[in-house]
Amino acid sequence: RNAVLGEFLSRIFEVRGHRVQRRYYVNDLGRQVATLVYGYLKLGRPEVPQGLRPDEWFGFIYAVTNTVVDIIKVRNDIESLGGVSEDLVSKRRELDELMSTLAELRSRDEVLVDKLLNEISKDEDPDKVIEDLMRRYEVGDKDVVDVFRYVVREVLTGIDYTLRRLGIRFDVWDLESDLVFSGLVREVLDLARKSNYFTLHKGVPALDFKELQSDDLLRQILKLPKATEIPPLILMRSDGTTLYVTRDIAYSIRKFKDFNADLVINVIGNEQTLAQAQLRLALYALGFRDEASKLLHYSYELVTLPGIKMSGRRGRYVSVDQVLDHLGFRVEEVMKSRGISVDDYVKEVMAVGAFKYMMLSSSPTKVINFNFEAALDLSRNSAPYLQYTYARTCGVLRKYGRGIEWDLIDFTSANDPTRRELLLQLSKFAYVMSKTFRDLDPEILVTYLNKLADIFNAWYDSQPILHEVDEGVKQFKLFLTYVTNIVIKNGLYVMGIDVLERI
Repeated sequence: RNAVLGEFLSRIFEVRGHRVQRRYYVNDLGRQVATLVYGYLKLGRPEVPQGLRPDEWFGFIYAVTNTVVDIIKVRNDIESLGGVSEDLVSKRRELDELMSTLAELRSRDEVLVDKLLNEISKDEDPDKVIEDLMRRYEVGDKDVVDVFRYVVREVLTGIDYTLRRLGIRFDVWDLESDLVFSGLVREVLDLARKSNYFTLHKGVPALDFKELQSDDLLRQILKLPKATEIPPLILMRSDGTTLYVTRDIAYSIRKFKDFNADLVINVIGNEQTLAQAQLRLALYALGFRDEASKLLHYSYELVTLPGIKMSGRRGRYVSVDQVLDHLGFRVEEVMKSRGISVDDYVKEVMAVGAFKYMMLSSSPTKVINFNFEAALDLSRNSAPYLQYTYARTCGVLRKYGRGIEWDLIDFTSANDPTRRELLLQLSKFAYVMSKTFRDLDPEILVTYLNKLADIFNAWYDSQPILHEVDEGVKQFKLFLTYVTNIVIKNGLYVMGIDVLERI
């Protein structure tokens, strides 16, 4: 959903005449990557097995490592609790769940899981080893940097494959670690220490926003969450490593400077609302007031699949590629039931379109419950439905075989109620695009295109176009078909969905 929304935003700005740069931020200094590297080192740094996607293979190592580390942690907690207590019962229940998860993972690769279990169990405190890896990476320890960079590079290869399948490209791939190695994060920390808002919070460097957030006008300018007290931003841990938001301050400065940006949009999940508010306040506190007011957090909710509780930490998830493959299989079935044979290209275009449509058909503030049946409904509210409608318009124009004779169009034939309804809907496109841009809400455009397709198809099924005997009326009907063709194509372009001239 993140990438699809980001591509939608990029395109809606571009069609409005803005120059847009797409950047992908790689959080390679976080605990997740350190946990993955820890597990990879315990396996002896093997090559990615042939025939396996690197991102999926490393994702499996991450899930197993996390689960084993948590098992050791819970076992230690149980030992320290001693006698019977409510906490002990809760911890034993947690251990049972973790052991069940490990058994699930072991059924997928017994050798790998057993090796990780044996090797990680040799460490008295795996968490400390992981934290040490994080610290060594941040200070630029060459041996550690080499391993982290190899793992990150391999994982990004798999991610890029999926993004390309979705028709999404990035102009710049930014590694969080590069911000630290460049010295920019250190500059941010130096600025913070000189700031009037600098403080020590629980013994570590921080920025206190109490004074800033008491200013109602500033809260409005920085779009801070209403009635929410923003806590101090801790800049550095006691071990000297920096935190995510600290590095994000440096990243925000770089984005504005590199591209001379008038607006920076961070497409990040709703759970990061507080961190993004701290980021804007921090920029303002450090003197980057213009940048703070021009940094937009474009938040979104989760995507759920019926009957599946997903967790990357436990290896329970359905990948985008799996969803696309399943959609492609279902496209073939649906079309076959209608007596239509589709090739691999058409199948992929419809599958990718169906996926993107589902990501954009609801406002970003709403949770999406992914429904495979609805995603491929050829009769309403889906990308295949819009693609099918577009193909219908292409079919009419192709059969006509020549250009519209504009001088012959009888515009008085718009008095017909169904034609007038279609003409009025088409006339709203510019307004809808303007509103979609103003609100940055793809649901507005999706709703409009669905209604347009409904009106066109009802008209198409009720009135002949090419067999119309009155030439002036025929040219008007062709005009309506032609404009519908253009509007659907342009609307789908903004959504990042390809059209099909034949289905």
